[in-house]
Amino acid sequence: MILHPWFKKYGITYVPLTIGGSLVTVLAIALCGWLLFTFDRGCHSLLSIMAHFFLYFTVVGGAWTWVAARTSVIDKAHEQIH
Repeated sequence: MILHPWFKKYGITYVPLTIGGSLVTVLAIALCGWLLFTFDRGCHSLLSIMAHFFLYFTVVGGAWTWVAARTSVIDKAHEQIH
């Protein structure tokens, strides 16, 4: 059990609750921005930029979601019983 959860589930996404969660979120956004800037400088067409960016955005978003899910508070009122 997590003593100090970093995130809270809010709908289909997660909201950072602590500095650690905020730092992970800011780093993920900064990495995506830097990657988009880097791809924009090296590619000559919008399709090429988006194809490269989509792959890395999916990986970064998946990693952020994994960290958020593992360090989040589960809202017992909305938890489904399986």
